[in-house]
Amino acid sequence: MWALLLLLPAALYTALVLGVARFTARTAHRAKPAAEPLPRIAVLVAARNEEERLPRCLDALLAQRYPADRLDILVADDHSTDGTAAVIERYRLRTAAALPAGDFDDEPPALPAVRAVAVPDAVGHLRGKANAIHAAVEACDHEILLVTDADCAPPPDWARNLVAYFDDEETGVVCGHTYVQDRGDRLTELQALDWTYLLAISSAFVENGRPVTAMGNNMALRRAAYDAVGGYPALPFSVTEDYMLFKSIYEQTDWRLRYPADPGLRTYTLPLDRATDVYQQRRRWARGGMRARLWVWVVYLLTHLAHFLPLVALFIAPVAALAVLAARIGADYVLLRTALGASGREHLLRTFPLFEAYLFFYILTMPVVLLFFPRINWKDRKL
Repeated sequence: MWALLLLLPAALYTALVLGVARFTARTAHRAKPAAEPLPRIAVLVAARNEEERLPRCLDALLAQRYPADRLDILVADDHSTDGTAAVIERYRLRTAAALPAGDFDDEPPALPAVRAVAVPDAVGHLRGKANAIHAAVEACDHEILLVTDADCAPPPDWARNLVAYFDDEETGVVCGHTYVQDRGDRLTELQALDWTYLLAISSAFVENGRPVTAMGNNMALRRAAYDAVGGYPALPFSVTEDYMLFKSIYEQTDWRLRYPADPGLRTYTLPLDRATDVYQQRRRWARGGMRARLWVWVVYLLTHLAHFLPLVALFIAPVAALAVLAARIGADYVLLRTALGASGREHLLRTFPLFEAYLFFYILTMPVVLLFFPRINWKDRKL
């Protein structure tokens, strides 16, 4: 009887993961092309000490297959102390030189405009990335806003594919999946599997009307949806400002939120170089997730128990515990294979055993770490 109770959370979690895998397999497809004429859009990039990584991002944004006269790129320099400002200025001059001499209607520009945005000093709870993104929103008048990070590089059709979802007038926010750029080493592949696993589960929940989280490095939103909640100045501070905005739009407005498993919405983020940084990133995400609604906390609890209790059950009913553990790990494999198959990245599964060990480690340790070390260091700031 005790063994059955100990193994029940793992069985429920296994069923949940397999359900997500089935949903992902049915819904991983590209949206229809966006209707013409395409709307004016702005891509917002928050940058703090991104001198080395920002050029990769801006090169990818300038390569978007989107009318250059309908796309603006705003980079919010958040008090950088390196050469970030010089990088932005170099790209601003490059795109300014590509402007036509005559009227835009007669001769469209060769490149979208890159503009620098000065981020004001933090005031109260409006600080960090939320402050930078809000400054960029205030500096433009576009109705559709795309947000990405300085360490991300979207493919050429990223903007078009995101905009296509706004053909539905009820849609206020659209998020895409972020892939970790594959460098061929085990740490990179571990991060790629972790992001794929988490985003597949999050995507399935959102698409079924249960918004759980969002990725601010691959997000598009209507200005009307942002304004409807008062923007970041009206929201509580969070180390995961993207999730706070996503959650607030869901709870306070009637706008529809989308997080489709559409490979056309992908962007590529650079991997972290150290295992300790990977863990700290997960800690920051978990800290932000503490503001979740009650049903999300139920999922958190189920996840923790599904990883912890089978290990306890090994001392009571080892055969049954091993069988349940094998089924739970097998469900993870099915989900990852399904999600990776949609993007042609099945080769990452060679790191699956290491990923499972890491998954158990951070799920079991994270509650204790957050309890005793709640403060977060991010971008040289204590949050």
